[in-house]
Amino acid sequence: MAEREKTLELKKHVAAIHSSNKLSLVQRKIANALLFNAYDELLIKEEHQIHIRTLCNLIGYDSNDYKTIKKALVNLLSTVIEWNLVDGNKLDTEGVWNASSIIADASIDGAVCTYSYSNKMKKLLYCPELYGRLNMVVQAKFQSTYGLALYENCIRYQNIEQTPWFEISQFRKLMGIEEGKYAIFRDFKRRVLDKAMEEVNKYSPLYVVSKLQKKGRQVVAIQFVIKYAQELLAENQNEMDVVTLSQQLKERFAFSKNQIEETLSNYDEKYILEKISVVETSASFVKGKINNVAKYLLSALEGDYQATKSSKIAPKSVKVIHNKQDIAKKLEEKQLALYRRYQDKHIIEKFNKQNPAVKKKMLREFEQYLGKSLYLDIYLRDGLANVLVLDQLCDFIRAAKPGLVASIQSFVEFCNKQSMIAEQETLALG
Repeated sequence: MAEREKTLELKKHVAAIHSSNKLSLVQRKIANALLFNAYDELLIKEEHQIHIRTLCNLIGYDSNDYKTIKKALVNLLSTVIEWNLVDGNKLDTEGVWNASSIIADASIDGAVCTYSYSNKMKKLLYCPELYGRLNMVVQAKFQSTYGLALYENCIRYQNIEQTPWFEISQFRKLMGIEEGKYAIFRDFKRRVLDKAMEEVNKYSPLYVVSKLQKKGRQVVAIQFVIKYAQELLAENQNEMDVVTLSQQLKERFAFSKNQIEETLSNYDEKYILEKISVVETSASFVKGKINNVAKYLLSALEGDYQATKSSKIAPKSVKVIHNKQDIAKKLEEKQLALYRRYQDKHIIEKFNKQNPAVKKKMLREFEQYLGKSLYLDIYLRDGLANVLVLDQLCDFIRAAKPGLVASIQSFVEFCNKQSMIAEQETLALG
């Protein structure tokens, strides 16, 4: 528990991640928070307890309306999950089927929630060999159940940088979409896929890009390539002609807004780029005989035009990224994170050098700063021995004691120094 409290990470069994269930955002967050709270004693205790305030803090719920929490617990009692839909230690072998309610029972007495799991769920959920690491702080930021579901289903594959191919029917179940809802892929993409990817890229350390597999005009499977902002920016930082695919369609082929939306919904990026290449290398296009390039490209997409053997002129080289501004922003966030660790180290050093009376007064103010939060619970139990508490102490000193921070290097000075060090290392290697 000590290690998980430092990182607020939950080891969630992949079978529970890759499972069929229809949970709202609050229900999915609560299910993860309850498991996080019970994990270390999952196999040795019949019942587990958590303070409602702690539960609310873990899921990022700042309301005093506990009726929503009670309603979510009732739904978790009645929600059955089926596993495994993807892979994992023969759990998806043909003929093997498992199902269970997420929690077996729950009760609230005053401000304390008591709950338990079925034996089958306990054995499923506690398996250190097969898990995805879910960050509870990251989880609390998500605004939609689709975004959180996609984050859960991608996090396990971050080290191999891509998910397996999910059949569309399978992926719909992983997202918890009811049968018949968003049946047209264009609607599914706009209302589920695009929004889920936007949230993952905004709230998590992952940057995901989808790839679509088609049979004819029908999308039959989807895969996610998982990258990190720094890697993506490094690949594109020297390219001055980088544009988005939608910009290409608008600026080079005079597509209308509706045509762009329909094209991006109906075809995957690789297929569109392939047909752009076919059009640009065609004899008619090269000789300037195409009066309506938008109509020509649409015909190429619909008819699956292929390049002729006589096509010798290479298309204009245009690289595509999904959102360079987002990538640059993530790189800056990583640099800020490095500076924050540097600054935190020096803040703690300065705090420890204060005389006992000053430190005692600062800690009283620190308790008031924490208020009624999960961090106060951890501080009252562990004191300053917990890394999460130290992070909060540094935030408090930054906000309330600027004099202690003033003599520490600024962010600009820190970045300049890092650049100088990098240049010196490059020269040394050269």
